[in-house]
Amino acid sequence: MSRLFAVLAEPTRLAILQCLKSGPKAVSELVDELGAKQANISKQLGILYAAGLLSRERDGNLVRYSIAESMIFELCELVCGKLRRDAERRLEALGGEEKSRK
Repeated sequence: MSRLFAVLAEPTRLAILQCLKSGPKAVSELVDELGAKQANISKQLGILYAAGLLSRERDGNLVRYSIAESMIFELCELVCGKLRRDAERRLEALGGEEKSRK
């Protein structure tokens, strides 16, 4: 479990997953969409693939990557929802402290 969260802790990997949500893409397409260096995208794709989150398919000279495990988006939503709720509680607490100072 900690390995999965470590894989998801890198912003470029999350951006790649988001790009692939709309369908399979080649490395060059991801480079264009994300504005990142090809070497970095390839490295991050390798990590996501090794973690079992991506599948790849050869299309002529291209290799297209796609989401292998769609539950990853559900997991991200759960985690993001928790972080959002925690942030809202902190903001409410800060607002209460501000009112008590006046």
